[in-house]
Amino acid sequence: MRSTQSLRNGDTPSPHPRIEDPHFHSTVSLQKLKRFNSLILVFRLATFCFSLASVVFTLTNSRGYGSPHWYDFDAFRYVFAANAIVSLYSLFEMAASVWEISRGATLFPEVLQVWFDFGHDQVFAYLLLSADSAGTALARTLNGGDTCRISPYLLLN
Repeated sequence: MRSTQSLRNGDTPSPHPRIEDPHFHSTVSLQKLKRFNSLILVFRLATFCFSLASVVFTLTNSRGYGSPHWYDFDAFRYVFAANAIVSLYSLFEMAASVWEISRGATLFPEVLQVWFDFGHDQVFAYLLLSADSAGTALARTLNGGDTCRISPYLLLN
């Protein structure tokens, strides 16, 4: 009677059964992987703290009645929106990192998770870069005009 195992070398069955594991296993030890995931979590936490601090400082920056506010300028609103979006994204990614550290598995399949993280990190980095460029250009323009002579507090943002 023939075995259901796959045959090698013609009709001779292998003495060792094939073990098929559908899960991905890398050559990195679990300890190094946990350390790496913890480092990623620290970076996500730092990103969240800095972007949230920027949002809070922007919202609480007011100089009184009659002076221009940050929300009167499109570039500063863009900076605020970009930092708010990155704060929310960083919060989601921190939760995903905690999930991965505690459960030992990613939220999505591993290949999809890696591409999701990489793609969104790139998009939001470029979003912050363009927002900060717009805010800096407006601040330089205001510094050269009459706005900052009337209300120099706008440049403190």
